[in-house]
Amino acid sequence: MARRIDPVTPPDILSLLDRADMRGPALEDATRSVGYAELGPNVRVLAAALLRAGTSPGDRVVVVLPNSAAAVEMYLACALLGAIWVGVNPSAPAAEQNRQCAVVDPAVVVTTRALASSCTSLAGRVVTVEELTDDPARLYEGSPPAPSVPVAIGFSSGTTGTPKAVVHNRAAVSLTASVMARVQVSRHDRVGVILPMSIHNLLVVGALPALFTGATCVPVERMNARGVASACHDRRLTHLNALVPTTIYDLVHDDAITPRMLASLRLAGTGAAGLSEKLREAFEVKFGVRLVGSYGMTEAPGVVCIEDCDAPHEAGASGKALPYLRVDATDNSARRLPPGHEGELVVSAVATGEFADLYRPAMGVWTENGLRLRMPADTSLCTGDRGWVGADGNVHVTGRQADVILRGGVNVNAAELEAILGQLPGVRDVAVTGERDERLGQRIIAFVEPTSAGELDSASLRRQAQEVLPHGKVPDSIIVRTLPRNAMGKVARKELAGGVASRVP
Repeated sequence: MARRIDPVTPPDILSLLDRADMRGPALEDATRSVGYAELGPNVRVLAAALLRAGTSPGDRVVVVLPNSAAAVEMYLACALLGAIWVGVNPSAPAAEQNRQCAVVDPAVVVTTRALASSCTSLAGRVVTVEELTDDPARLYEGSPPAPSVPVAIGFSSGTTGTPKAVVHNRAAVSLTASVMARVQVSRHDRVGVILPMSIHNLLVVGALPALFTGATCVPVERMNARGVASACHDRRLTHLNALVPTTIYDLVHDDAITPRMLASLRLAGTGAAGLSEKLREAFEVKFGVRLVGSYGMTEAPGVVCIEDCDAPHEAGASGKALPYLRVDATDNSARRLPPGHEGELVVSAVATGEFADLYRPAMGVWTENGLRLRMPADTSLCTGDRGWVGADGNVHVTGRQADVILRGGVNVNAAELEAILGQLPGVRDVAVTGERDERLGQRIIAFVEPTSAGELDSASLRRQAQEVLPHGKVPDSIIVRTLPRNAMGKVARKELAGGVASRVP
């Protein structure tokens, strides 16, 4: 039977610090188990240490941590202090880390002792979690900031170039996380978070809902399919967050991963976009575990729609909007379209009931000149995605308004890659496109035009790309050729399709 959602005022994420009455572990990584009674004191120790390290309310704190209990504690410590959390993937290339830090200008960079040497080039003072926790007797005793102040910055995949530094306040995060707890997590769950916790959405829809429910959040460091399967088996996971199509494909097709390894799971969450119905069915047949589709984005924050795990799956659907949200397809004049008609998907607050007008999208974006707020009247989120909404409320996402490649469950912006690859020596111009792939959803194909004939080769370009791009954004194939152009001198992208067949991996 589907779980009923009672309209309530959402609790604050800082209320999680005072749940000593809850039993069992709140957080459990490979080396530490943190009980609910310990969570509040641990977070207050970190907040006090951040203050001593020179962090003030409103300062940005760049967090370069692997998936761990400390990653969740640090997020809550920033919220308690009034600092702005910024996640940076410890596995990202130095160039990517530096680009993100240059935008937010952090007061401090928090990492581990093992990773500290790799963070010395980043802007801001580098401190380690080991240093911040060396005086457990000193607790932060200040009053928490208002829920309306910025709490976190998440980097979007973008739709028109470089990813935006999207700013959220505590009220928006609390609303999403607390409602997600009610619709998908049970008290006895062990929720595995398998994508990097440097991605803000993974905290909002994975770690925090588990804590709101009184369940256990289990950060997983090994994020490939065998690592996920081992974590399920060894750590008795019952709920997985954000399985991407690539991992689902490998779980299905790797004969070393047996159904028994995932036997503890009761459900696994996934984004519906980019996941074929054939692959979904193969996963569910092999493991006997329901894949629960969803749709979300950095700007929301987190999830917008999710499937009811007790209702039959509808092919191509991402589920219904969360109870405080409304999703509409709109035409080019921003008019709502009738059910079944495709247009740009727009997210807004529901107009009636206890959740009426509670929702607001991201506060704005952080630029090198500081916070640029949304216009006060701009209370809807234009997603940049195309799709339609059925008469039953199920949302179907059909593609992107802009040219974004969905590779392995991650939105990769072609314009961003073109801008970065175009700066490599000997490159005159670049055109990046996607090619359908059964395992990844799409492969990234980069067509590179050299400044002079014979000066570039695909292998050397790929090595250079690996130095400046995150692993998931490195082109799968690079083709060196003269780019076709139209009468206006712009690249004729449709003509590039024939070049894919002769690509050089």
